Amino acid sequence: MTAKDQQRYCMRPMTVDDLDTVALWFEHLADLCLFDRSSPVPVNRTALEGNWKDSLASTGPQRGYWFALDDASGDIVGIAGIENINYTNGDGILAIYLSDQARGKGLAAKASCLLLDLAFDQLRLNRITSYYREDNDVTAKLTNTIGFSKEGLMRKAWFVGGKYFDIVVVGILGDEWAESRKKLAVELGGSTQLQFGRPPWSARVWPEALT
Repeated sequence: MTAKDQQRYCMRPMTVDDLDTVALWFEHLADLCLFDRSSPVPVNRTALEGNWKDSLASTGPQRGYWFALDDASGDIVGIAGIENINYTNGDGILAIYLSDQARGKGLAAKASCLLLDLAFDQLRLNRITSYYREDNDVTAKLTNTIGFSKEGLMRKAWFVGGKYFDIVVVGILGDEWAESRKKLAVELGGSTQLQFGRPPWSARVWPEALT
C-alpha cells in the first residue's frame, strides 16, 4: 500500500469550538446513550459546554485530556480522551466517540493506541480502565484487540430504553501495553493512518509499520 492510498487523520487537542459539532452528534439518542450512561437525553450546546468545561478549560494538572480527530480536510470526525485521571493512584478512563462517516476504518483502534502511549509515556499512569454496556459488541471487540482484560461486571448499572444493562469493566496495565503494542505496531495495518498532532509537529503515527 502506498502513502497516497491511505486515509490520513490527525489527533489534536480538543477545543470548546469543537462542541458545536459534538452537540449535533449527541442529538442521536441511541449513540449518546451508548457513549455516556450519565447523559440519558441530548442537551443543547450551552449545557454541553458546562459539562465539559473542566476537561477543556482547566489549568494545572488536568483530570481529563480530550482530543479531536480530524480528517484530511480538517473536519472533526470524532473525539477521544482519557478522563477521571487520578494521579495518586495512577489511573484514568479511556473513551472514544466517532461520527458515522468515520466508523469501520480502524480509526478507533489507532486512536486508542495513541491515547495509551500518552497515558503511559507522558502522564506516568499505571493503568487505564474502560467501561461499556454489555450489548456494545463494537467496544468489546476494540478493547480486546488493543489488549484490555475483562476485570468485572457491574450488574444492571446502565439504564436505557426502559431496561437495565450490565456494565463490563476492562483494564490494561502499563507493562501489558508495552507488550501488546509491539504486536499492534506491526499488525494494526489497513488504509487508515492516524498521527498525533498536526503536520509538521507529529511525533507519533499509527500504524507505525506504515511510517
